[in-house]
Amino acid sequence: MIKTYKYKLNPNNSQMKTFEEWINTCRLIYNISLEQKDYAYSSRRYNVSKYESYNQLPDLKNEFTFIKNVHSDVLQEVIDRLFKSYDKFYKGGGFPKYKKKGLYNSFTFKRGISIINNKIKLPKIGLVKFFNSREIVGVIKTATISKELKGWFISITFETPTINRYCDNQAVGIDVGIKHFLTFSEGTFIDSPYFLEPKLKELKRLQRRLSRQVKGSNSRNKTKHQISKLHLKISNSRKDFNQKQSTIICDKFSEVYIEDLKIQNMTKLNPTLSRRMLDNSFYSFRLMLEYKLKYQSKILIAVPPAYTSQRCNECGFTSKDNRLNQSEFICTSCGNIANADLNAAKNILALGKSLSTKVKP
Repeated sequence: MIKTYKYKLNPNNSQMKTFEEWINTCRLIYNISLEQKDYAYSSRRYNVSKYESYNQLPDLKNEFTFIKNVHSDVLQEVIDRLFKSYDKFYKGGGFPKYKKKGLYNSFTFKRGISIINNKIKLPKIGLVKFFNSREIVGVIKTATISKELKGWFISITFETPTINRYCDNQAVGIDVGIKHFLTFSEGTFIDSPYFLEPKLKELKRLQRRLSRQVKGSNSRNKTKHQISKLHLKISNSRKDFNQKQSTIICDKFSEVYIEDLKIQNMTKLNPTLSRRMLDNSFYSFRLMLEYKLKYQSKILIAVPPAYTSQRCNECGFTSKDNRLNQSEFICTSCGNIANADLNAAKNILALGKSLSTKVKP
């Protein structure tokens, strides 16, 4: 299994200067490669391949000698990144854009990385101190250096063997929602944390101030920094919450059944509900849960969400009249009274078990 751990770096001044220079060089390579590919297609309808872009790197090194300071694998990864952007474009995403200063803040090593105690050895850079908070068990594949608001970080991707902690009698259905972030079929509720909503007033105040300030001024840059810092705090709080909840679920259950929700379609509802759904970050939570369960050889199955909130988990009768409001469920057939989210979670569990064809460990 492929995993990624992120660590905070503690580089010296010389290393930070090198990081900055490499990022600027990588941004230049990205923009030149994009320009060449774009020009070739618009003028001759010729589609430049990835390997042709690789082969142009030696000529660029002769033209811009400072490019030679950057490791060749790092330069090739810039080309890889550009072609991934084109792959997304072909699948319906936006066309690749030129990277302005400040919008390209990372570079990646594809090999030659090793860890020695609290230092990491990087090709052409040497030993860099980092906060080695988690041991890596496995073979290191790549390492990405990134510049963020709170300093320099490194994300190390490595291949590690999975472990088997599966247990037959640990299954649960989970319903996600606005009021209750998670509702478990065994009767547990986790309220939505709403990280963005308490900060909206402060964000609006800062954004109003920003709109009145002169572009390029020190005061405007200071306000932009405050806005970025506030967004980072919200994002980190949300990520921390989702990481902790997904870990608790993974440790407690072996089979997890959730709704296969299409968040993009659901966010077309009224603005307040959409904002709250996005604030909960259901999709990120699901990804975290998925890889953690997979690592322990456990099961995650997404079931169709149709009628799970309208079906009675006691008698199976389905009607939109069963659900009176967001929290109350009264079956018009058998009279079963239940919490609407809990009823849905039980339906998700039953449906997930019926759809599961996986051979259990």
